[in-house]
Amino acid sequence: MDPNESLWDEAASAEEEDRYREIIRERVENSPFYQLIGMEITGLGPGWATFKMPTGKHLLNIGGIVHGGAITSIADAASGVALATQLEKSTERPITIELKINFCAPVVEGLIEARGSVVQKGGRIAVCEVEVTESERLVAKGISTYMILRVTD
Repeated sequence: MDPNESLWDEAASAEEEDRYREIIRERVENSPFYQLIGMEITGLGPGWATFKMPTGKHLLNIGGIVHGGAITSIADAASGVALATQLEKSTERPITIELKINFCAPVVEGLIEARGSVVQKGGRIAVCEVEVTESERLVAKGISTYMILRVTD
């Protein structure tokens, strides 16, 4: 992420921008797994998040297409970070308890993008949805359920 690049719309308040920067720092920049497979955040707002992931040989399965696990990973990341925008950062964490994904088209190369959004957030359970695309072509559609874990320092 370019530190000079804005990942949210101009309507975000200074407080929201600080919160989004903290989410990116905690959940994205400090994730060895995100770095390993090349996931980066491209946008963040109240109840939504977008990610990108360039394809490469390291993501291909034996059939020469991007592995479903890589596509599922970016889908889970986009949904989970979208939910994080609506949680209390010091006391709540999103934990995936179920994720269903439908694969719609194979990907051989290109840039994979995912947009996750919160459908409904309750006190302990939240539901999110996500679309994964490559060159604006729908690659996968998913829905996930998260437990909102209460943490104490």
